[in-house]
Amino acid sequence: MASRHDASNNVHNVAGAIIFTAYVLAALFLTSLIVLDLYKAYQAQSSLSSKEIRRTSQQLQAFVALAVLSFSTLSYHMLSYLILSYRSWSMYRNLEPLQGLQSPTLFSGVTILGYTARTWQWLTQSTLFHDFARTICTSSANFWWTQQALLATIASALFISIEGQILPISFAQSLFFIAMILMPVPEPGRKLLVPSVLVQCLPLAAYYISVLSAPFSVGKPGFIPIIVIIRVLLVCPFILRLPALRSLSPNTISARSLHAGYSASYKLALFCSSVLFVQQTALSVKEHGINQVLAAVNPNPAVSALGYDFVLHVVITCAWLMYNSLFVNVAAQSTT
Repeated sequence: MASRHDASNNVHNVAGAIIFTAYVLAALFLTSLIVLDLYKAYQAQSSLSSKEIRRTSQQLQAFVALAVLSFSTLSYHMLSYLILSYRSWSMYRNLEPLQGLQSPTLFSGVTILGYTARTWQWLTQSTLFHDFARTICTSSANFWWTQQALLATIASALFISIEGQILPISFAQSLFFIAMILMPVPEPGRKLLVPSVLVQCLPLAAYYISVLSAPFSVGKPGFIPIIVIIRVLLVCPFILRLPALRSLSPNTISARSLHAGYSASYKLALFCSSVLFVQQTALSVKEHGINQVLAAVNPNPAVSALGYDFVLHVVITCAWLMYNSLFVNVAAQSTT
C-alpha cells in the first residue's frame, strides 16, 4: 500500500483521529438502532396470519443472509486495510511489536493500555484517510471499481430517500429491503413535499462532476476537498426531503406519484451514470485491458471494500426485483 511517509507524519493529527473514531462508533451505533427497529418489526408480525407470515419468511431470510454477507465482507476488507495501514506505519518507524500478544496476560490492564496507546499513536500520526482515497483513485483500473460503487450509492440513496426511509451501500440496501418487507407502507396522513427540479438536480450535478474530477485531482491540493464533497453530497437526497418548494396533496399521494415528482432526479442520475460509466470503462480498458480492470478488485483491500460492495449491491438489487415480481404474481393470483 502506498503511504505518505514524510515529515508531516510526525505531526499529531488529533482532530482527524477523533473524527475517524467518532465516525466508526456512530456507524456502529446507528446500525444497532436500525437492527433493533427491524427486530421489533419482526416481532410485531406475530399478529399476522400464518399465511401472510409464510409468504414473506423465505424472502426475509434471504435478505437477512445478504445483509450478514454484506456486513461481513465489508468488515473483513476494511479491517484488512486498517491492519495493512498499521503495519506500514509501524514498519516505517521501526517499531517493535508490543509484548504480550501470545502471553496469558493479553487482556491485562497494562497490555490493553499499551495497545490503546499504540493505536492512538497510529491514528494521530498516519495519513489513513488520504491513503485510502488515493489508493482507490490512483489508477484507472482501481477507479473503475470506485466509480461503480459511487454511482450505485447515489442511485440507492435517491431511491431510499424517496421511499421515505433512511437506512456502506449493499448493507444499507439490504436493511432497507428488510424494512420494506416487515413494515407496511404508511397511509398518507400528511402533505408530502417535493423539491423543485432545480433543487433536486443541482446537488446531483455537483456530485457527478466531483466523481468525474476525483481521479484527475490525485496528488493535487484539491484532492481531499473533492473526496469530502462527494461524501457530503451523498446525504443530499435525504436532506432534500425536508425543504419544500412544491407539494403533493395527501389525497393524491401514492408511490407512483411521489416517484413521479422526482422524475427529473431519476433522469439526471441515469444520464450522468451512463456517461460516466462509458467514459471510465473506455479509459480503463484502453489503459489496462478488461482482465486487469476486473482483477484490480483484489490486490488492495481498499479497492476490494468498494468493489465487492458494488457486486453485492447488484446481487441484492436483482434479488429485490425477483422478490417484487414474485410478490406481485402471488398477490394477483390471490385476488383471482
